[in-house]
Amino acid sequence: MEQKTDNKTDNKTDNKPKRPHSLTVEGRARASMTGVEKVVNSADTFINLTTSEGGLSIMGREFKIERFNIDDGTLVVSGVIDAVRYTAAKTSILKRIFK
Repeated sequence: MEQKTDNKTDNKTDNKPKRPHSLTVEGRARASMTGVEKVVNSADTFINLTTSEGGLSIMGREFKIERFNIDDGTLVVSGVIDAVRYTAAKTSILKRIFK
């Protein structure tokens, strides 16, 4: 019996399902997010994240991470939000070479 394989489904790096990302800011004092994969770093004046849609930086002051659940990708922060900036998701060099 012949077995057929599809290279796209055999790629072990793509087995992780992509979580949907959303961001809700409430009165510049609280932000709730989904699709958060990692908190890269944080301080009183900024929070840098990796989301399913790429990088996300939140700038402001008096930040406090109220809740972060890595299992479901949710994050809630409070503080004074001055700016939110997205950066493009980086594609690995191997994925760009072997399209």
